[in-house]
Amino acid sequence: MSLSVEEMNKQLPVANALPGEAVPYYMASGEGARYEINGQLVTVIARAADTGGIFSAAYVSGGMGAESPFVSHKVEHKTLYVFDGILHVWLPGESRILAPGDSVVIPPNTPHAYRMASHYTRFLNWMTPGGGEAYYERVGTPIDSHVPPVRAGHKASLQEQAEVGAEFGITFPDVERVAPSFKHDAGLPPTQSPYFLSAGEGERMVSYQTMFTYLSRPANTGSNYFAVHTKGAKTPYIPLHFHSQHTENFLCTEGRMWLYANGREMLLTKGDFVHAPAGTVHSFALDAHNTQMVGFLTPSVFNGFFEYFNKPTEDYMYTEGGEPYMDMEGFGRAQAEMDLTVVGPPPQRRAALDIP
Repeated sequence: MSLSVEEMNKQLPVANALPGEAVPYYMASGEGARYEINGQLVTVIARAADTGGIFSAAYVSGGMGAESPFVSHKVEHKTLYVFDGILHVWLPGESRILAPGDSVVIPPNTPHAYRMASHYTRFLNWMTPGGGEAYYERVGTPIDSHVPPVRAGHKASLQEQAEVGAEFGITFPDVERVAPSFKHDAGLPPTQSPYFLSAGEGERMVSYQTMFTYLSRPANTGSNYFAVHTKGAKTPYIPLHFHSQHTENFLCTEGRMWLYANGREMLLTKGDFVHAPAGTVHSFALDAHNTQMVGFLTPSVFNGFFEYFNKPTEDYMYTEGGEPYMDMEGFGRAQAEMDLTVVGPPPQRRAALDIP
């Protein structure tokens, strides 16, 4: 049974545990349901059961040479975002060598494969509407370790993977792998098609000491979600607010930030994750120089919000200094026209005040 907006406003976030229902929760980097699959560590940080059936997410990590066969999902729309190391990703007829900050957007029924090309590689596998993560539970072996195994344990055969995958609309087509190539990919396609995106690329906007970059738009994801990369200097909390129709999800990729959710403050560093379902009163503050995060917002009803109070730019970095400003007229217009309810001024930081 889902909570009402009023009930969600008061729900304290769960910490380092998958809640089994759509409530706010925090997951420190490395925590989650962990499985070994063919020498790789899969760390599930969100299941359909934890998100109201709208998405799931997992970190996949491993050593050099760890790989997957070509796989295709009938239902899930996916984004792979590289956190650490070097990752080779294949699509039909093309391949890329991806580094941290690079991503690939993969619509349903798109064959894709990967191979890890450094001694430690980690990427995020975001899937919507979710449910495919149950494949990991069926094929993988639960483990306590927070790092990939030194040596692979049980190796699932392609036949075993195909038999289980069939239950979740996952198939393993025979597709030729072309030679991996390094290429700079910029810009989003106008329609729902697979694409690579190099770190720093996307639709960029700036405001005071902050840059927002769209990594995907609803047109790229079948309106299931969109993704925004944020980077900026140290900033205070933004006004307390909540959303009634969409879920907001925060992943810190660099630096540190504070996340306020329903009265609880949480410090996020690289790899930490917070799920804030609709109705969660929240705010965030960047707390280190050039802190960076990726936000996944689903469904995509909040698309266009950042245009209300930011200016498009061709630059790739924000500028430090200057007079603080906030386009309150634009923010007020967004509140009147979008899924945004402001409930108070920015919260005052109370936790770890001895951290400079």
